Amino acid sequence: MLFIALNWAGFVGAGNWRGLADEHRGGERHFLEAVRPLLENRCLGCHGAEKAKGGLRLDSRESVLKGGDSGSAVRAGHPEESLLIQAVLRTHEKLQMPPKDPLRAEEIAVLKHWIADGVPWPEMDSTAIGPEQRVEARFGDAWSDPSNPIAKLWGGKRLDLWSLRPIQAPAVPEIPATDHPVDRFVIRRLREAGLELSPEADRRTLIRRLAYDLTGLPPTLDEVAAFIDDSRPDAYQRLVERLLHSPAYAEHQARLWLDVVRYGDSNGFDWDEFRPQAWRFRDYVIRSFASDKPFDRFVREQLAGDELVNGPPHDAAEQDALLATGYLRLGMFDNSAASFNEQDRSRAELMADLTETTGSAFLGLTLGCCRCHDHKYDPISQVDHFRIRAFFESITFANELPIDLAAEQELIARHNGGLAEKARPTRERREQLRRRVRDRMKQGRAKDGLAGGPPGPVEAKTAKVDSAEVPDNEVVAAFSVEEKTEDDRLGQELEQLRSEARKYTYGLLATDAPGAVPPTRLFFQGNHKQPRQVIEPGYPSILDPNPALIHRGPNPKTSGRRLTLADWIVSPTNPLTARVFVNRIWLQHFGQGLVATPNDFGYAGARPSHPELLDWLAWQFRARGWSVKELHRTIVTSATYRQSSVRMDGQRERGERIDLFDSLYWRQSLRRLSAEQVRDSLLSASGLLNGRMAGAPVWPELPSEILQANPAFLDDNAEKTKGWYPSKPSEQTVRSVYLVQKRGVRVPFLETFDLPENAVSCARRLVSTVAPQAMSLLNSPLASEAAEGLARRVRAAGALTTREQVRSAFQLTLQRGPSAPELEIGMRVATHQSLTEFCRILLNLSEFIYVD
Repeated sequence: MLFIALNWAGFVGAGNWRGLADEHRGGERHFLEAVRPLLENRCLGCHGAEKAKGGLRLDSRESVLKGGDSGSAVRAGHPEESLLIQAVLRTHEKLQMPPKDPLRAEEIAVLKHWIADGVPWPEMDSTAIGPEQRVEARFGDAWSDPSNPIAKLWGGKRLDLWSLRPIQAPAVPEIPATDHPVDRFVIRRLREAGLELSPEADRRTLIRRLAYDLTGLPPTLDEVAAFIDDSRPDAYQRLVERLLHSPAYAEHQARLWLDVVRYGDSNGFDWDEFRPQAWRFRDYVIRSFASDKPFDRFVREQLAGDELVNGPPHDAAEQDALLATGYLRLGMFDNSAASFNEQDRSRAELMADLTETTGSAFLGLTLGCCRCHDHKYDPISQVDHFRIRAFFESITFANELPIDLAAEQELIARHNGGLAEKARPTRERREQLRRRVRDRMKQGRAKDGLAGGPPGPVEAKTAKVDSAEVPDNEVVAAFSVEEKTEDDRLGQELEQLRSEARKYTYGLLATDAPGAVPPTRLFFQGNHKQPRQVIEPGYPSILDPNPALIHRGPNPKTSGRRLTLADWIVSPTNPLTARVFVNRIWLQHFGQGLVATPNDFGYAGARPSHPELLDWLAWQFRARGWSVKELHRTIVTSATYRQSSVRMDGQRERGERIDLFDSLYWRQSLRRLSAEQVRDSLLSASGLLNGRMAGAPVWPELPSEILQANPAFLDDNAEKTKGWYPSKPSEQTVRSVYLVQKRGVRVPFLETFDLPENAVSCARRLVSTVAPQAMSLLNSPLASEAAEGLARRVRAAGALTTREQVRSAFQLTLQRGPSAPELEIGMRVATHQSLTEFCRILLNLSEFIYVD
């Protein structure tokens, strides 16, 4: 065909040939850009290589022209006479396709145009053009390329979403009298509204705020006094550094991240089985924040840590990379699915959870909204959901993957191999003993079957084959006294050797299954029982609609897909990740984010209150090596953060009228402590908080009515993974981050103070004010224990008189002394009731559970 075309070109002239060639390539481009995606998305699920309903396949030009049971699907050059067009128009008396969700008018027009062009198919029809002339189907982003599928899907709309625009480095405003960039951005907005920053808070307020925000714990009385008395010009900066390097900082920061990645110590669903190794992921997160691991590395490890390690880990960093894959296992998992032959459903739920959590946690995208259909608001298609899902397609659980260092694994293998060799003679003697008895039994049964008439059914069965196996339990039952004694002795020797074997260390891990990666198929309306066309891994199509170019890491046994995704997530071409995380840290310090919806940067989410500040912080975050501590340092050293939360001048009325929710940051916000902070503060003030760090989770006591009402607790299994087993009382006073996180039953005290569910990513903690909170602080076992502990602590401090005791109690709980009226009331309560009751009152003050 190419030969004919060239000779014809010479006949009609070069100009005519170029015009015809351009027209021909235009038809090919139309196929590549419009027809092929349409066939893949809407047709090949039922008319492809794996399923050809009605005998029709639409995956090659030949099969389209050949047609199916009803004849040829198309007549090249004549769309109105083609069965395909009649079927999608629903004008044919029998054929109406697709049976559900009919094609839109613009989609039918695409098919008509293609058929009118002569049904070009450049990729499959090698005679159309030579291989060196084939069009490479590479598309640009939706803003620069009109053929981008998202641009075409919504006709060029939905492209003004702010969060998908590249991060720019905005110029810092010129504001006299301040050199802090954060303040300059905030002050410029305030002045536009006729407002100013509030004065700086007093030092006691500052250290309480900073301690809670960075460590989740109150400062000690000595720390408050030292800061108040520190007259050095960098006293505040010194305080920031001390808190950032406190072990409590990493624990608190980890607790916030565990919210985002839906951490839990149990599977969820009906039986909510305990996961004994999940805590290793929690401790990995704590270590990561303690060491200020760059956030881009932190992301890569959680998504693809196993792909970064080739073989057994050689150091603690590689060991942590493996433990980080616990992120891939943290979602709910139906452990009983196999019992009901629902493995496909369970697998689909696992994949959906990974896709949607990754979208929320790292990208601020609501990918759950496009699991079943194109997104209702954002420029994300259903195909995009499955493009992201395809990166996770080969995941499998790695419960048997040891995490011991390579040298340790070698020692364990050598040690256990030596024990096995040592046990071999004993095992052989025991097998010989049992073989002798088994042979004796066979011979006896054979005689019984041949003598004294026809054998019974049992004798016939055992005598039928001379070498038939005799079960071990029957062999043991046939032992003589001497044989049983010898067998028991050999068994004890083997058991002793088994007890000396060293065990490997395991975690809650994931990796890739061996072999080829299974295809990812789009599910019609999200139903896993209705798979459609194959979807290749890729990024949100609005940014890059092309299939991802997969690259492998150090581990040759993995597919490289998750590492490819992780590398893109933290790449400069992705505008989302840095913005999303910076916003989470801002939320931590102000009670609200620059974007009020931390997991939703889409149209249904909030717009940033200070877009240039958000981009400046995101730009700096990446430029400074993704340092989380540096990000904290930048924010908390600003005058914006150090403001007072209370103003009594004329600006208060104007500010509340203009900016009721403080989104312009003209004052700091008054915030209630989180559930964990309330509990930890009770333990800290009372002196009961123990210093245990890391390790398996601690199980607190539960009320009997909860234990008796939960079916899983009442029907535990042999592994004891369904029940509730309280730790020793002395172990229960750990920081709340170390408490067990059961999905089916949350610790009641924490739940009362708005501990979130951990089935999905928690964007931000909700704060309620309800009566049970007051009752819990007054009457719960924890509150009573804390009040008694605080009273003991006051007495142990050497406070002898009632006045001294009241003053000491104030200092230990609120880090300040009492006013004259407070002192008088406190002395009256402590005298007429008890010191313990007065301590209970202090622990119930709003000042104790709120920080300003």
